[in-house]
Amino acid sequence: MIAAAALLLACGAAAVPAQASLGTVTVSYTLHRIPGHASNQLAVWIEGEKGTFVRTLFATDFMARRGGFRLRPQCCPEWVRASGLERLSPAEVDAVSGATQKPGAIALAWDCRTAGGDPVPPGEYVYKVEGNLFWEKRVLWSGRIRVGGSPAFSTATAEYLPDASAAESGPLVEDVTARFQPDGG
Repeated sequence: MIAAAALLLACGAAAVPAQASLGTVTVSYTLHRIPGHASNQLAVWIEGEKGTFVRTLFATDFMARRGGFRLRPQCCPEWVRASGLERLSPAEVDAVSGATQKPGAIALAWDCRTAGGDPVPPGEYVYKVEGNLFWEKRVLWSGRIRVGGSPAFSTATAEYLPDASAAESGPLVEDVTARFQPDGG
């Protein structure tokens, strides 16, 4: 028995419990489709309280995987910068990118882990949803959510860039919220 345990330790196969995550944050929003080209690109990500990138939850395939951010640099530049997209491996980009979502209610789950899979500490996190409305016109939703301890709920606010973008193109994303649910709750 002792020899078997020593062999497991020597092989690196010791039973070390994985560090549990704090719970799950669900970022929800209503997505609309804007007719025409040079629009409908989207990225959703989490940052630490002081703006450090934590993890991407979703990015449209054209923008992230097929190089749309290079063809159209005005396509979600805030996420491109925050995520370090140009330095990511194809596998890392593939893990977060997907086809343009269908209009309607969308909910994305964050398991309170970093892009590398490590659990984050309790604290306040920022969730962001950036959408490309038409060429350089975009919307950036931001909200804060406390993770760890009790359940929490938050509503994000929108910033249209430039300011007149909302009136000119109509909404791409609305009703952005986040809900934290601790594990076991």
